[in-house]
Amino acid sequence: MKLMYCPHCRGMASVKPCNNYCLNVVKGCLANQADLSTEWKYLMDSLIGVADRIDGPYNVDTVIGTIHMRISEAISNLQENRDSITSKVFQGCGNPKISTKGSSSEDKKRRGKVTLEAKSSAQALEMLVLDAKGNLTALKTYWITLPSSLCSKKVMASSASDDKCWNGMTKGSYLPEVMGDGLANQINNPEVEVDITKPDMTIRQQIMQLKIMTNRLGNANIGNDVDFQDTSDDMSGSGSGDSCPDDVCGKRLSKSPSTRQPETHAIPKQSGHGVSGASSRSLPSASLLLLLSAAVIAAQHLWR
Repeated sequence: MKLMYCPHCRGMASVKPCNNYCLNVVKGCLANQADLSTEWKYLMDSLIGVADRIDGPYNVDTVIGTIHMRISEAISNLQENRDSITSKVFQGCGNPKISTKGSSSEDKKRRGKVTLEAKSSAQALEMLVLDAKGNLTALKTYWITLPSSLCSKKVMASSASDDKCWNGMTKGSYLPEVMGDGLANQINNPEVEVDITKPDMTIRQQIMQLKIMTNRLGNANIGNDVDFQDTSDDMSGSGSGDSCPDDVCGKRLSKSPSTRQPETHAIPKQSGHGVSGASSRSLPSASLLLLLSAAVIAAQHLWR
């Protein structure tokens, strides 16, 4: 309210918040979320590593494109060891029936069509991988650039050098320095009172889940089997983040999906300050979760 609407009460509805003032407010409100940044970056790097393997020497196009060489090598090996191989085949499978049916023109057309479709599919996969790598690279700094993104797109703050902006008290320049990112750096935030000794346990659980997902991707990327149980199961029994009372959780679970109210989480004490539009801020695309599962499965099969 102080950031967005107090100027209205002073008859300065057109005055925009100072950029640095906006940054301090939003960094204070999103202090816990900024702590996701380190593990989030590791996860993006791991996904890019999987994408590199899909787009590298193990990609579908390369494997299919060299299959004729593999077949040629197999035929040469068969010719060189014809007698021993024929003997083993007949011993294990019996005498084969010789077919006199030749290859029809329709079969040849069908094989040519399959070749064209495989090439088109490989090109489409390459474009998808390149697009995904670009998006993942852009998302690396998502959490620490979120305050500046909100201030520039949602709040529409003034430029840093503007001395005719709303500084929280009146129209003028904003003098305090901009705080760093994360909970620990908010100890001296002049705009939002944050208790750095009480981290958001939901965020801490999410940090742990990011670590688990990164570890799974790393294992898949080197060809190890990955257990695909839900990451929330990995957190069960730890007791470190179970801050939901039985009576509250019981009520929440008893409600049907159609009537369940949206869950809300407490934010640090803000001394009357806040940020407008924070609830509608854009988050990373949900398709990343689908990409995560697909990438792990692809990495395992490509390794093999």
